[in-house]
Amino acid sequence: MTDVYSSFVLLGYATIVHLFLVNLVLGLTILIPIMEFIYMKKNDENIKMIMRTLFKFMVVSDLFAGVWATWITVFLGGFWPLLTFYATTVLFIPLTIALIGILIALPSIGVYWFTWDKISEKWHFAIGIFMAIGATLVPVGFNMIFSFINDPVGLNRALAGNLYAVFLNPLYPDFTLHRIFGGITMVSLLFTGIYIYNYNKKGQIIYKKGSELFLYVSFISLLIESLFGFIYAWELNIHSEYLAQVLFGPFTSSSISVQMNMFPFFSLFMFLVGMLWLFLYINGFYFYKNKKSIYSPLILSILSLITLPVGEFLNDYSRYPYMIITGDSGIPASLFINKIMEINDYWVITAITISLILIIVYIWLLYNIIIKKRYVEEP
Repeated sequence: MTDVYSSFVLLGYATIVHLFLVNLVLGLTILIPIMEFIYMKKNDENIKMIMRTLFKFMVVSDLFAGVWATWITVFLGGFWPLLTFYATTVLFIPLTIALIGILIALPSIGVYWFTWDKISEKWHFAIGIFMAIGATLVPVGFNMIFSFINDPVGLNRALAGNLYAVFLNPLYPDFTLHRIFGGITMVSLLFTGIYIYNYNKKGQIIYKKGSELFLYVSFISLLIESLFGFIYAWELNIHSEYLAQVLFGPFTSSSISVQMNMFPFFSLFMFLVGMLWLFLYINGFYFYKNKKSIYSPLILSILSLITLPVGEFLNDYSRYPYMIITGDSGIPASLFINKIMEINDYWVITAITISLILIIVYIWLLYNIIIKKRYVEEP
């Protein structure tokens, strides 16, 4: 592999894993206050126990997401210095919004946990809302980066001093909502499968309550997410013809020359989305008909974890050999790379090996927290 391709693969890999974890955290920080509101209305201790399990899951995911955030920062600074310069200069306002979100979310997570059952339910719920707002501000800021590299609206005006010009990007609103609901959908589908599986095996009321709740959220969030996905694909056809041609192939109106054909992978992604709908329906049908299935809940959970990384891979890799897409062409990634450093295959192999070990540890921890219920204590 060339230096450019190796750097591109490393950055893309770290980004996909980080966004996978961040979407889990985002979805959980939004769902936990919603569940607390339901608990306050119904005074159901089962909902409270589910919330605490989710909170443990969220904290572990957030810690691992922080590791990958550090990895991305090092990669950007060391391997892509010019790209980092333009991102932090042109996109200073969106990145500041994301930073404010982090500064709100992280302390709120700690306060939310340590004040559980120590202050009034209304005040605790208010802290949860504050936590969710902070977590939501992070994608509101950072998703401008992905919108910008797909359509660099406002670049010249930003370099001239108008840093708010980038917010005129037509891809930004829909893409940001697409990502936010993607996190909610991923989490709700994952836990729909987990709770239905546990209910089918153990029959406990807590798993029945969780199954009902997550089924309801999953149908709504997947519907909204699918709608925003369709709108985003339509907008790419208008504002980023190169990516549209690479991804959608024969289903795009343009006939420009592109460097690769990702339509087979896009077809795979659409197949996965269709399977999500199918297995969500199957699990809902079986659950409300009081029929038991061991494999369909597991398949739903696995699909929820696979689909988002596949979508992120499409969004990131489809631009190569460009880094920034400019309509029907792009700015080559080679212009942004650090030419002083030698970036070879050993970087890629070592980084991915270490990260896979961390992922195995992460999965082991989640298995013990969610399935085995270890390390889940009363606060």
